[in-house]
Amino acid sequence: MTVRCVECGADLPTGPGRGRPRRYCSRRCQARAYRRRREHGPSATPRRIPDRPAPAGGDPRDRLIDLAVELADSGGLDALSMRVLAQRAAMPAHAVYRHVRNRAELLGAMAERITATGAPRATPPPREPRQRLERLADDEWAMYRRHPWLLAVLATDRPPTGPAVLAMVDRVVAAFTSAGYDPADAFRAYLAFSGYIQGMALLIRRDPDDTTYPAWWSATRRRLERTGRTRTRPWLAAAGQTSPDTDLDTWFHFGLRGLLDGLLTDPARYGGERAHTGEDH
Repeated sequence: MTVRCVECGADLPTGPGRGRPRRYCSRRCQARAYRRRREHGPSATPRRIPDRPAPAGGDPRDRLIDLAVELADSGGLDALSMRVLAQRAAMPAHAVYRHVRNRAELLGAMAERITATGAPRATPPPREPRQRLERLADDEWAMYRRHPWLLAVLATDRPPTGPAVLAMVDRVVAAFTSAGYDPADAFRAYLAFSGYIQGMALLIRRDPDDTTYPAWWSATRRRLERTGRTRTRPWLAAAGQTSPDTDLDTWFHFGLRGLLDGLLTDPARYGGERAHTGEDH
């Protein structure tokens, strides 16, 4: 009889038959199960990744990357390991490493795949810089909405630098350049722009199917009201009327408008400020 990991469902190696039966395929799965029970209670069930048929046809590396994206979309990056990928692809582990050297390379290839495809647009980008930046922000925000795990790959001090990822930066820098920034300041503006989007993306729930979240939100709201913490905080009382799930897009666009108002008011003054402080281009 096949024994499977109680967390991810991967096949477990058969042991000598002595001692307590093995329950997890790796320390990663064991740690994930512990965090889930700690955060959601002992009765919380794992979010299983469904079995998928072995990929057939096409380039093996492309098929592995597509499968890895599916696995991350289903269970997050914690559910993705080279071992699980090999099993879901019905390939021996050594064969997977022939196409993807390690997990870091795999994550970079996954980010490249997502940023290369992006959201299809039926119309060309607007010529006006602000409208172009608004569209670019919406596109990046939509990527994090569809693939929440992508934030952890891109929002780091060592992000992937594939052609598609760099092209995404190029488009934003070009929009700020057309608004009057010099190249160095356009990149600084990009960092503020992307930093805002990625910061807001931290509020996106990593597991939208988690049924315990609405109950947590309702209980938290009632506790804040019961303890009087909303009485002297009108903003907290107002925020508690709706769920972040329903208002998150509204919050995102509200902040984006303010950010662009500031960045596009007078780009030339940033160069003046740098000159005043003695900073070189």
